[in-house]
Amino acid sequence: MWGIFGLCMAPISRRRGLILGLLTLALWIPVHAYAQAPAPARPRVVFIATGDEAFFQPLKARFLQGMRDLGQVDGATFQLEIRYAQGEPARSVTLIQEAVASRPAVLVVSGLTNARRAREATTTVPVVVATGSDLVDAGIVASFARPGGNITGITDLADEVAAKRLELLSELTPRPTRVALLNNPDFPGTAKVERRVRAAADRLGITVLLLYAKDRASVTAALESLAKLRASALLVGGDALFNVSALQIIQRATALRIPVAHYWPGTAEMGAVLTHGADFPRNFERSAFYVDRILKGTKPGDLPVEQPTRYELVLNRKAATALGITFPREMLLRADRVIE
Repeated sequence: MWGIFGLCMAPISRRRGLILGLLTLALWIPVHAYAQAPAPARPRVVFIATGDEAFFQPLKARFLQGMRDLGQVDGATFQLEIRYAQGEPARSVTLIQEAVASRPAVLVVSGLTNARRAREATTTVPVVVATGSDLVDAGIVASFARPGGNITGITDLADEVAAKRLELLSELTPRPTRVALLNNPDFPGTAKVERRVRAAADRLGITVLLLYAKDRASVTAALESLAKLRASALLVGGDALFNVSALQIIQRATALRIPVAHYWPGTAEMGAVLTHGADFPRNFERSAFYVDRILKGTKPGDLPVEQPTRYELVLNRKAATALGITFPREMLLRADRVIE
């Protein structure tokens, strides 16, 4: 009070100076406080990668491109965190649980197995499946049109396409009569894959020999037993484990002179005789649409699950020739690419 009284009694020139000083201070305080305030946190998007950094790099690039096309820039409008399972399924479980506990804006997974693990880990954190087999049959979502709950994404229907790869194998010359089917017993779509492949095999007169592996160690064991089965071809079933182990699988089978039919892109370049499956890199790019919509407030359960519109057939004629196999002309014409 005395300060105000003193200001009133001061000479006019001094009063003007004091008033100007007080006004300057009043303006400076909120501006300074604003400048010191921390920038608002960017929404975190956590991606669980089944393989290692090198394996995931091309898929990461496609996802980030999809985000940029929607105006979302990593480090500017959102923060991407990638956690690598290094090809070990048990590690994926821990990574998903840790990611859920950190409460990200969106959790992104790939593969039907990780989609189920995400469903078991949370009913509240939004989850996008970048690519996975039949999400409805596995009980991950209620329906393709209205997933409901906290999970949505893209299905590749890889379990359904396994029978198509067996049909492609049956067109080779010489025609395989005993085909080993490699599956993961813990993969939610394994029973469906086996039903479809057995039905196609019965129609084609092919004997199906079952092989199982659920981690990197058992992949090695399964491949060691492959020679004892006297298989004339190896059909790789569905699971992310067989993507990150693809080179090992192909090299061992080739050493045994057993042609491999895989579904993951790039495995024909590794030496698989043929690959047939959905456009998986495109699925990862498309998953950005779901992440963007969720970041903008849409509920996952309101975003329909997208089904594949394009499948790619790649033939490795060099690998086939080395194994004494020829492709029919009709198959060569149908192929999207032929590796010479």
